Amino acid sequence: MKMVRSLLLGSAALVAGSFSAQAADLAAAEPVEYVKICDAYGAGYFFIPGSSDTCLRISGYVRSYFAYQGRNQNNSSTLIDSAATSTINPVIVNAGGVLGAAGIVANVPGVTAVGANTTNNLNLVSYGSYGAIGNDIALAAAGAAAGASAGAILTGASATARLNGLGANYVLFGNAETSDQYVSGIRALLRFDARTKTEWGVLRSFFEFAAATSNAARNGTGVQVRFGFVQFGPITAGVTESFFNTTATNLFLSAFGDQARRVPTLAYTASLGNGVSVTLAADDSSIAFAALPIGSTSTGLLINAGNWQRRAVQLPDAVGNIRIAQEWGNAQISGAVGQFRFANTACTATFALGATCTSNKVGWAVAAGVQINLPAIAKGDTFLVRGSYSEGALHYLGNVTTQSYFGNSNANGTVNTRTGFAVLGEFNHFFTPAIRSSIVGSYTRLGRNPGGAAFGASTVNLREAWQIAGQLFWTPVRGFDVGVELFYQDLSFNAFGGGALGNRIIGSVNDAGWGGFFRVQRTF
Repeated sequence: MKMVRSLLLGSAALVAGSFSAQAADLAAAEPVEYVKICDAYGAGYFFIPGSSDTCLRISGYVRSYFAYQGRNQNNSSTLIDSAATSTINPVIVNAGGVLGAAGIVANVPGVTAVGANTTNNLNLVSYGSYGAIGNDIALAAAGAAAGASAGAILTGASATARLNGLGANYVLFGNAETSDQYVSGIRALLRFDARTKTEWGVLRSFFEFAAATSNAARNGTGVQVRFGFVQFGPITAGVTESFFNTTATNLFLSAFGDQARRVPTLAYTASLGNGVSVTLAADDSSIAFAALPIGSTSTGLLINAGNWQRRAVQLPDAVGNIRIAQEWGNAQISGAVGQFRFANTACTATFALGATCTSNKVGWAVAAGVQINLPAIAKGDTFLVRGSYSEGALHYLGNVTTQSYFGNSNANGTVNTRTGFAVLGEFNHFFTPAIRSSIVGSYTRLGRNPGGAAFGASTVNLREAWQIAGQLFWTPVRGFDVGVELFYQDLSFNAFGGGALGNRIIGSVNDAGWGGFFRVQRTF
């Protein structure tokens, strides 16, 4: 019995010693650091663990959309179609009554000319976008070029006869059968916003990237860096929205005249108090022509480009704005000036004395916009209106499609800039806190060159575009949207004759269409 009691007491002592050792270990453990809320910059920020002065916010969304567009439509959004086929190129067949392959007028930059009276036109690769008529154009051209081949001549003659049967100035749209009319896809976006207070002001770094895929993109797109910049007090450096931009619209589809430019920029913003600020910035002008490589003879910057090509960027665009933001809303006036450099590759020693071999032109743009809060109608209601005007720097007008050239070059070796303007209005209304709507109307018009200079021969170019769109969204819970958006747009193009027709307008082409989206989005 005594032995049993001794064993129990010994075991108890060992257990007690063990608990004491564990208690000592717990007392020596590192304290747990919980995430702390940071309310200095708004909702969603927290102190980065291990830091007592840097706040971070992580946000983003996942969006699923289903879209439909009408056929023969030059859609202004790359979201609804693949990049390769999103532009519907209007073509005039039998231009000005000149029948057959010699009368084709098109707008497909950078391809081999076909026929005696054409420049900048279709080639064998692009005929497929124009169906049976495109095939006839190819056969007519081949027959004309074959000469001695009786079979080719016969085939070409048959094709030419079919083209002649279309009559003068027949309007043909490319890509009508190669573009997807129904498009569905997803898009995911993630943002990181880190801020630290310093004696110089707030030090901020912002990074945003996105990835998307759709049945038009087929295999999807890679991760896209949309924003990436550093702010140190009044200085902003990196890729962000151009300080030329005024308040953006709420549309899923980018409207004509919608200033949504993201550019590499270096900017200084001076706050004058009472919500007034002034910004001066240097924007990377090459971003406007990102798809147009230096040295290309088909940059799309010029009409009747001939031997002119864009030269390397020498100076950034100079951009400035004056902005006021108060309880009633906000307003802004913006301006931009850019240099456009071109070289004539045909300028050689044998060129005529006094010929112009280079051209450095100045393009500029101005804009003004105001957004007014309308709480008297409903909480959250706003009205936005803005307008912009440009000479040469047409990319500052907003979305004006691939037919929006810088200007034209003439046979005498001069380059002229082109003018344009755009206006946009938007009304946003909340029927209830969970149901909201928007209606947007926009109009863009591109003029001829100053001094009455003609556009180049055999060219189809955008003259004007207007669009009206509306959306209705339901937000049953915070951060979750279900909605629809419908739009109708109308585009008009001028067609200029070539060769014996000269540089005169031979007709007008209209391209109208409608479309819509259904969207489901979770924002966090």
